[in-house]
Amino acid sequence: MSLARYAPGFVLCLALMSGGARGALLSDFADFSLRVGATTLLPGRLYIPPAAVADPSAPRPLILFLHGAGESGVNNAAQVNGNIDNLLAEAKRREAFLYAPQTNSGWSSSTILAGINAMLDRALAEQPVDARRVYVTGLSMGGGGTWNMLDQYGQRFAAAVPICAVAPTSGFQPARLAGEPIWAFHAANDSVVSYFTTRNVVSAILNAAGEPLPSYPSRPTADFAYSSPALELRHTEYRTGGHGIWGRVYSTPEVYEWMFAHTTVPEPTGLVVALMGLAALRLRAKPHSESRLA
Repeated sequence: MSLARYAPGFVLCLALMSGGARGALLSDFADFSLRVGATTLLPGRLYIPPAAVADPSAPRPLILFLHGAGESGVNNAAQVNGNIDNLLAEAKRREAFLYAPQTNSGWSSSTILAGINAMLDRALAEQPVDARRVYVTGLSMGGGGTWNMLDQYGQRFAAAVPICAVAPTSGFQPARLAGEPIWAFHAANDSVVSYFTTRNVVSAILNAAGEPLPSYPSRPTADFAYSSPALELRHTEYRTGGHGIWGRVYSTPEVYEWMFAHTTVPEPTGLVVALMGLAALRLRAKPHSESRLA
C-alpha cells in the first residue's frame, strides 16, 4: 500500500519534520573507537565533513553526542540511529564533526569519561577540529553523561545541551558548572525521567553561584523558559512532549545559533604544558649562564 497515495498530507508532514533529508546511515560515519591492541575499550563513530577533507587547513567545530539507554551496546551502530538524524543534518549543514561514542555501562564511570576525553584529544590531533568550538549534548542517560562530562572536563566544551537528562553521578560538583554555557531541556509530562531531575541540577548550579532560583510553575500549563545571563545558563521546560523531546530540540534552529555562538579558550595539552615547563626552566637558568660567560 502506498502511503503517499492514501495520506499525502501525512507524508509531507514527515518530510517537513525531517527537514526533507534522509536519516543517518552508518556509512555517514567512520569508525572512531578507542582500542588497545585488538580490544575495543570504547566503540565510537565520527562524522567527518567532506569540507574538512577538501580543506584540512580550516579548523571546524565538533559536537560530542552521548546516546540514551536504549542505544547501549557494543555493536558501534545503535548510537547513530534515528535519534541523531536532526543533529547530523545540522552538523552537515555547518560542516562540523560529530562524534558519537557507545557505552554498555552508562556515562557515569570516570574511566568511560576519560576514554571520551582521550578520543577528543585524538580527534584534535588527527582532524582539523577547532579546539575552541567543541560542544557536548546528550539525551536521557546521555543527558546525565553531559552533566558528568561538564563536571569532569568542563573547560573543554564551549557549550552544552543536556536533554531530558537523568541525574548526574554521585560526587557531582555543581559549582564546577557555574559559568559554563548550558541550555537544558525537559518536558513536564516526562514519565520516564521526572522534570524535577533537571530542575534540581539547574537549581544546584544557581545555588553554588549564589544566584536566585527560577520561579518554577507548580503545575505547568505552558512551556516555561528561564535564562541566567550572568551564568550563561538556560532551561526550557516543555509542557508536553513526554520523554522523547530530542527530535524537537535537535530541529530547533535557535538551539544551534546559541550553541555555535560560543567559543572557549582550550586548556593546554600535556605536550604544551611540558614545553611551557621547559621554557620556564630555560628562562630561570639563563641569567646564570650569562654570568658564567661573562
